[in-house]
Formats: sequence, C-alpha cells, structure tokens
Amino acid sequence: MQLVFDNFTIFLIGLVVMWLFQFGLAYFQMRRFYRRMVQLKRTGLTAVGLCGNQYKGRAYAVLTIDENDRVVHAEKFSGWTVFANLKPVPEMQGLSLEEVLVDATRLPVSQKLQTAFNNAAKDLKLAREKQLTTDKQLANNLQFA
Repeated sequence: MQLVFDNFTIFLIGLVVMWLFQFGLAYFQMRRFYRRMVQLKRTGLTAVGLCGNQYKGRAYAVLTIDENDRVVHAEKFSGWTVFANLKPVPEMQGLSLEEVLVDATRLPVSQKLQTAFNNAAKDLKLAREKQLTTDKQLANNLQFA
C-alpha cells in the first residue's frame, strides 16, 4: 500500500510540474502576441477577430488598416500548441475594408480564418465610424466656441 501511495504522490507532483511548465510557455506566447500587437498598432487602426472554440481550435486574425481603410497588415494566429505565433497573410495587403467584409470575396485563407478576418473587419468598421463621429463632434464644438 505504501508503494502505491508513493507512486501516486510522484505522479501528482509530475502533473503539477507539467501544468506549471505549460502555463509558463503560454505566458511567453501571450507576451509575444501582445508585443507584436503593439508594433501593429503603431502603423494604423488594428483589430483582432476570433473564430472557433476550445475543442475545435481557435483562429485569431489581426487586421491593420490605414487612413484610407486599406489593409496594411494582415496576420493569422492559429495552432494547437503554445509555440504558435502570428504569421503574415501578404495576399490580403491592399484590400479595402469593404472587400474583406463582403462574404462573396474569397480570402486566401481557411473558412475559419475568413470568419475571424471578417469579425476583425467589422470591429474596424465600427471603430472607424466612432472615430468619424467623434471628429465631427469636435469640429462642431470648435465651430461654436
């Protein structure tokens, strides 16, 4: 009985060590992702789209647009391991935001990533509309001041 208990304790300690190791790797993956996001945000308005779930896998899409609503950076993030990182999708550079939003447009990525890019484009469109509304309100306030 003591032999079983000793092996069970070693097994539990091993599980805890592996879980902590995985947690550490996920932390470094998150830092790499956010470091890249800071770089992309410097080049224009940026949004992240998501598609998928915990069991079928998630796919993240990052879009950055310029002041003319053209895609300047498009990157995808998907994978099952903590070693996955952002990969550029150069075929999407130069597309307009509307082209990304139109379902008829076939983007050069999987269906799951298409949905993620579409979600990011929707967020960018809302952000741009909010930005334009704020600019108009500022102009009106300056006009009456």
